[in-house]
Order: sequence, then structure tokens, then C-alpha cells
Amino acid sequence: MSDTQLIKRIAKGDQEALRELINIYKARLFYYAYGILRDYEDAQEAVSETFFQVWRSAKNFRGDSKVSTWLFGITRNVMRNMLRKRTKEVKTVEIMEHDAVYENDPWEPEDVEVLKKALERLSPAHREVLHLAFYEELSYEEISQVLGVPVGTVKTRVFYAKKKLLELIKEIRDEELKKSF
Repeated sequence: MSDTQLIKRIAKGDQEALRELINIYKARLFYYAYGILRDYEDAQEAVSETFFQVWRSAKNFRGDSKVSTWLFGITRNVMRNMLRKRTKEVKTVEIMEHDAVYENDPWEPEDVEVLKKALERLSPAHREVLHLAFYEELSYEEISQVLGVPVGTVKTRVFYAKKKLLELIKEIRDEELKKSF
């Protein structure tokens, strides 16, 4: 069954269709939310709220975009509201080692740690656009729909996010090199 068919069933009050949609998307939406919020419980809350909003507004889905794009857009709005409610900077919390290195990962553990540190230092906007482009593998057009900005803006943000990420990686490596002397 297609995602669009699931949304149509959800719009008619089919709870089983909602469960199917949750099973399909909860992990992807969680990693997206965690990548921005940097807090495990907040990410879980964002995903729960996303699916609550899907249940309430499935009848409003017009099909102009892919269901996944619509879901990422809802999640983004939920996260934006959560961040507005916070009185301080986005928290950073270390979470499960499953994020780290897998046995057949071609990266050295040190490289992964440097990348994680660099991603932590990126602004939430840069982390978000890189997550959508490289982890979720959304097209620029799809990212444009999720973020509500023109495609050209997406391309610019990805360019500057990658540039900043490379600068941060170099900076972190330099810091670690200085510590070793």
C-alpha cells in the first residue's frame, strides 16, 4: 500500500493505517529530530507530536508533495515550536553508542568522533539542511518543500553548510594536534 493510500485511510479514521505509517517513518523522523534538537526525549516528543498532527490533519493532505516531504515539514514545524519554548540554547546530550562506529564502517573511530564534534558545532539550520540532503537523501526540491524556501536557497545553504563543516573538521583536528604536543 502506498503512503498516499495510508494517508487517505488515516483521514477516514483508520488507526491501523496510522500504525503502519508510524512503523514506516518513526525512525527517520526521530533521527531528523534528534539531529536538530540534540536531545533524545525531545526528539521522541517531536515525533509523537508529528504523528498526532498527522492523525488530526490527514484530511488536509493535498498530495502536492510526497508524504515523506509532508511528514518532514510537520516535524520541522513541531521542532520549531519546541525550540521557541526553550529559554536557553539547544541542549546537547550524548546518546546511545549506536551512533558511533559499526564494524564494517570504513571510517576510523577518530574520524567519526571528529565528524560528530563538527556536526555538534554547526548551527541548527546547517545541521538540518545537511541531514535532509545526506542522511535522508532528499532532493533539493524536496528540501525546498520541507523548509518552505526556494530551491536556490537550499543549494546555497547546503554549499555553506558543507563549507562550514569542513572548516570545523580542520579546526577540531588542529585542536587535537595541539593537545598531543
